[in-house]
Amino acid sequence: MISLNHQIFLAVNASDAASPFAVWAGAMLAEWPVGIAMLLALLAVVRQKPRGVAVALALRVVLTVAVSMGSACLIRMFHYNPRPFVLGLGRMLIAHDPTSSFPSLHATFLFSMAFALLLQKGSRGIALFVMLLGGATVWARIFVGVHYPLDMAGAFLTACLAAVAVNFCFQRARGGWAVKNGGARG
Repeated sequence: MISLNHQIFLAVNASDAASPFAVWAGAMLAEWPVGIAMLLALLAVVRQKPRGVAVALALRVVLTVAVSMGSACLIRMFHYNPRPFVLGLGRMLIAHDPTSSFPSLHATFLFSMAFALLLQKGSRGIALFVMLLGGATVWARIFVGVHYPLDMAGAFLTACLAAVAVNFCFQRARGGWAVKNGGARG
């Protein structure tokens, strides 16, 4: 599995023949989508009506991101996976500390935000756009030499599991509230 991970990394990573535009695009897509996704999530929350739905969406997004990022940090704390440049693999195009690479925090953040938005009616279009930003970041962070493909798969899975866990809690809380109030749903 490690050999395949390295082979795919080397196939996607920027070669010496990469155009200046590709290098610039890779560097920008490795960083910018996080800020763009935050603005889009804010837009999704502001567009929700009534106000209670907007607050619930904001809470769902914050909790999903917190659970996924916390989980990713715990994984990194107990499992060190050297970045490609630490092993001398490929080309590194952006400066980065030699911290653990698994899972990618950038991708975890983007995918957790996308999954949280995807679970709310009225924000699915924005969710799909944030998911596309996550996909672009996956390519970019491999292209610039700071992550492996499995780092990105781990980020996707971590974010998905966090979204499922938070959604389960939301459903349980909503169901518990309905039972306490005579079955009425608010």
